[in-house]
This record gives sequence, C-alpha cells and structure tokens, in this order.
Amino acid sequence: MATIKQLEDGSWEFRVRYYSGGKQKEIRRRGLKKREAVKQANEMENKVLKGYDLQGGNVEFGPYMRDWYETFRKGEHSAYNDEEIERSVRFAENNFSGVKLRDLTRKEYQQAINQYASGHSTASVRKIHMYMKACLQDAIQDGVIYKDPTYRIKTKGRIKPKDEQLKFLNLADTEKLSRYILKDLKWRYISRHMILFALATGCRFSEVSGMTWDCIDLDNKTVRVDKKWDWHNTHTFGPTKTASSKRLITIDDETAKWLEHLKVEQSAQKAKLKEDPNPNNLVFVDKTYHLVSDNAVNKTLRLLADKLSIKKVTFHALRHTHASIQLYSGRSISWLSKRLGHASIMTTYKVYIHIIDELFTRENEESNETMSTIFKLDAKQKVVNIR
Repeated sequence: MATIKQLEDGSWEFRVRYYSGGKQKEIRRRGLKKREAVKQANEMENKVLKGYDLQGGNVEFGPYMRDWYETFRKGEHSAYNDEEIERSVRFAENNFSGVKLRDLTRKEYQQAINQYASGHSTASVRKIHMYMKACLQDAIQDGVIYKDPTYRIKTKGRIKPKDEQLKFLNLADTEKLSRYILKDLKWRYISRHMILFALATGCRFSEVSGMTWDCIDLDNKTVRVDKKWDWHNTHTFGPTKTASSKRLITIDDETAKWLEHLKVEQSAQKAKLKEDPNPNNLVFVDKTYHLVSDNAVNKTLRLLADKLSIKKVTFHALRHTHASIQLYSGRSISWLSKRLGHASIMTTYKVYIHIIDELFTRENEESNETMSTIFKLDAKQKVVNIR
C-alpha cells in the first residue's frame, strides 16, 4: 500500500509497503514534487502487484552477473562457451565495481564499452557485450530492474581485424611447405606431422592435440573428431568446441600413408620400453611421449617459413588454408561447413566471405565467357535485324 505526504520543506515523499519472503519491506522516496511522488508511488504499487523484486536492484552488477552465470549458464553448452561468458563476467566485475544494478545507466555502460573498444576489434567488443546484455535482460524479466542499460548500445571496435589474406597460405606456398616436410619426415619431428595433419584436415590445434589412434581409420581413410585436449584448464581430454564440432572427415591417400608410417615407428619405439609411455594413445606426441605446445609448433612454422621464403602464419592459419584450398577447388560452402565442424553454414560464410566474393567475381567472368562462346557467330554468319 502506498502513502504520500508533504514534508516540512514543501517537498513530497511516498512510501510503498509490501511483503517479500514473509517479511514486510518498504520503499521510500523523498524530495519529490507532488505529481512525481504520485506517479512513482503508483508505478511501485503496480510492480508489487506484478511480483517485481523491488530490492533486487541493490546488488552490484558484477556479483549479480557472476551468480547469473553460475546458476543459469555454466556448463549449459561447451567449455569454450563457458570461457567466453567468464570473460564477460570478469569485465563486469572489473569495470562496474561498486555499481548497483538499479544505478547502472546507459551512459556508464556505453563509456565502459567505448574504453574496451578502443583496443579491440568489433567482434571482440560484441562478444563481451552480448553476455552482459543477456544477463541484464534476464534481470528485467525477473523484475530486478526496470530499464535496459544496454538499449541501443554501440559496439564498434577501434582495432581493425587482421587482413584475411594473412590468415592462410596460398596454394603455391602450401605445396612448397608440404613437399619440403614430406621429403624428410622422421617420427620424432612431431610438430611437422601436426602441420601436415592440419593442412590435410582443417582441424583446430586442440583437436589435433587430442587426436588418438582409435579415431584414425587408415583402412577407410577417415578421421573421427570427438574430443580435444584442454590446454587451459584440465590439461586432459575435453569436449569439442561445440556439439557440431564432432564430425567424421575423410583424408587423402598420402596423408594416410605418412600416418601409417608414424604409427609403425611409434609402435617400434614403444616396444623397446617396459612400460607404455603413451597410455592415452595420443597420435601427436614427441620423442619423450609428451604433447607439443602451440608455441613449439608455431616456432617450427616460422623456421620453415624463413627457410622456404614463404608467408609466416600461425598454426590456426593452417585451418584457414585448408578451407581456402577447398573453396578454390570448387567444394561447396555447405560441405566445407560440415568438414570444419561449424555450428551453421552462416558461420562458414562469415569467416570466408572474402574468398566467396572473389570466387563470385571469377565465376561471373567465366559465365560471361561461356555465354559469349554460345552466342559467337561464325565469320560467314550475319546478325539478323529484328524489326
């Protein structure tokens, strides 16, 4: 129930009493004009009737989002998704320390986003914003707050994304790199094996690291991707990035040959030892039967690039290289999407739009050449005038 009265200084106040959790609580606002006091009192009464949590907005944004994440989102999808939300939670904790939900304004929110955007790309800014927005919209749905501080927030980053051309090797460089490695491929050169495998399959580094021999069918020339190696948290096997990342992909004859050779060599070395040094049955382990870090593989890539005078790229660029070669070779975008383990074809389209646009231009030119050939007249023929 609301009560409104005038104070000694001539201003007005309202009080709204209500029950929550079996206890009587009160909301009071002072220093208002009469009209505003009546309006706010009525709004508060309506919120009480609708079951809104009028005191919920007193909690700080950071702790509220942490609790939201732990309660509603953690473990809901993949470990990778958890890591993305965790980054957004830490952003809220670090940038809105001491700010209560009810006091968070659009201006304050936009200022924090702007500061982050000054050193990051648009994609990075939007990821941080996306989960904070989801949290705050749930708070509105639960009646904790009444206005959305993320409404029409701008999320454009100031740092341009890296040139897509730097993210993959062209066909000539890929052939040069692959042939050089294959000329002298010893079982202990495991970083080189990983480079070849990524080029042949388009697998992510964590998927290559977590590859086990039971997932490689050399007879049918297939590779089953059903797990990854979690380098960040557990340092053991973990689920794939997304559910769609689980997939069965084919490999070519040459890749099957060097994989078989690697398996034979590893088995021969293991036979000399009393205990199995590779109980996890991992494919890509070094001569001490340990996994190789991405830093080590990237170092090998840089050394090979210098030696062969080719573009320097990171290991992840080998995934883009595989995809680019497939697209330039005429593979469909839907086929590539499944091979890469993307959640949807739109993901593939967005990542490789620069190549798709280039192919579109090339196909336009080829189409024009085809039609010109069809319509081209012999020297003896003449165009008939149509009246």
